[in-house]
Amino acid sequence: MSKTIIWIEDDIEIIDPVVRPLERAGYQVVRLNTVQEVLGAIEKIRAADLVLLDMILRPGMEEHTFGRYPGLDILGLFREKYAIDVPVVVLTVVDRPEVRQRLNELGTAQIVRKPVRPSALKEVVDGVLGGE
Repeated sequence: MSKTIIWIEDDIEIIDPVVRPLERAGYQVVRLNTVQEVLGAIEKIRAADLVLLDMILRPGMEEHTFGRYPGLDILGLFREKYAIDVPVVVLTVVDRPEVRQRLNELGTAQIVRKPVRPSALKEVVDGVLGGE
């Protein structure tokens, strides 16, 4: 049975080339591109095996009150409001000590700097999920 990965990323152009190795390895990847899609898919996220989460999400933010790093706020919602304990790998260009500390407090499985090579991301996913 394949494992399901939810990828929350607003930059649609970067997803396809990076996601292909994951799909070839047998992972089912569900893409969510806006905050509205994320909030509408809480049960799907709860049932996933892994979440890949971008820190800076732009589309649809005007309807929600999130801070400078919406991915961080979404992760807080997952953990503190919805009690979602699915492993989360954060993909980000943000490298600030206070952000890293909060991510660690929220139980992030790993933080990956963007841009990420497809093979490197597959290695991270395999490591978090115990290999495929």
